[in-house]
Amino acid sequence: MALFKDRIRNYFLRQIVPRSAIQITSNYLSGINVSAKEGKIKNHFIFPLERGVVEPSFSDKNIKNPALLEKKIKQGLEKLNLSNNKIACLIPELSLKAFVFSFDSLPSSREQRERIIRFRVKKQIPLLPDDARFSFDRISSNSSSKILVAVARASIIKEYEDLFSKLRLKVRAVGIPTLSLYCLLNRKEDRDLLLINIEEDSLSLLAGLNSEVAMYRLKPFIPGSLADVSEPQRVESIVKEVENTVNFVEDKEKKKVNALRIRLGLLETEEEMFRQLQEKLSLPAKGIEVGLNSKLGSREKMILSPLIGQIL
Repeated sequence: MALFKDRIRNYFLRQIVPRSAIQITSNYLSGINVSAKEGKIKNHFIFPLERGVVEPSFSDKNIKNPALLEKKIKQGLEKLNLSNNKIACLIPELSLKAFVFSFDSLPSSREQRERIIRFRVKKQIPLLPDDARFSFDRISSNSSSKILVAVARASIIKEYEDLFSKLRLKVRAVGIPTLSLYCLLNRKEDRDLLLINIEEDSLSLLAGLNSEVAMYRLKPFIPGSLADVSEPQRVESIVKEVENTVNFVEDKEKKKVNALRIRLGLLETEEEMFRQLQEKLSLPAKGIEVGLNSKLGSREKMILSPLIGQIL
């Protein structure tokens, strides 16, 4: 599926992207429109989504209620007041699979590289669907070769493309929310860290070592689990996963993680959850600074931060 391959590759290469972006998750829809000259958010929206409208999945149908989702996006577009129909899009991370592979070297031929990378992907996904498509790009500049690979089913990506096409929107870039967040970090200060992105349906963990992406891990939550368990329980669950990941990264990469960055993509006010995570995690943890000029509140900045990282 060349469409997915080209658009996700554009994201990896950080080519010029539209100044407007929309994110779809299982429990909210958000969007921003950024002024190119002033570098600030002109318009934005954050709309809750009823449970079951979008059920992110790598293998199964994602959009369960397309009519309602289309209606919500139309309402958001009215708020954004776009000057053209070109947008960037962040789809749910559970709709994709992403991996960071290390190689001592790679052949110069793109065809040979693709065969080797496909072999590595199939080791991670033994029952790789026939319509699986992947895009990859080198993300490391040191002596070894690190390749970031995104895998998606053509049928799943088509759901989102058909939706935007029906709204006469042209998707110029497809991004992965946690990678967009990583773009917001100060690489000089945040050289060796673990980025923690918490959504209602998933926990994403991205390790950056020597200012380069070293590892990506995605853990799905049982649908609605964050809402159905007590806050101490969900905090303990997240802390355990983070600590295990830090240990794994340090054992594999032989380098210490020295800081944590947390983003809570939850609509409810979660100051207490953030405070508990800071107290229980063994490494110093803080939030993510947003780089665009805006008068948004801290909660809005937290929700919109992946979109801001995508636009920057």
